[in-house]
Amino acid sequence: MRKLILSLACSALICTHAEAFDFNTCAVVEIVITGDQNAHVQLDCAINNVPPCATANTYFAFDKSTPAGNQYLAMVMAAQAMNAKLTGDVDHSSCPPFQGNVAYLMHLRMLK
Repeated sequence: MRKLILSLACSALICTHAEAFDFNTCAVVEIVITGDQNAHVQLDCAINNVPPCATANTYFAFDKSTPAGNQYLAMVMAAQAMNAKLTGDVDHSSCPPFQGNVAYLMHLRMLK
């Protein structure tokens, strides 16, 4: 029992917590705004776990007509202006109806 507790304590010190994101520490290359809803952003890295419809795997899209979309737009504009990095997740099962070839943004973080 003592060896088990000691080995668990040692493994807890060795293991690190890692969060898996679909894109991590990426820079904004381009921000595109069209129509009432469509906002999409190109990153300098590939986005992982995109749905099959997302053939442009360096882009994500969001609906800029929603409160969350306004927050995403402010964050990506600030990230581009500050040369900050973005980390986030996309919908793994569908693309937005207003931009059918990119991943739909679900979660966004800005890092400096």
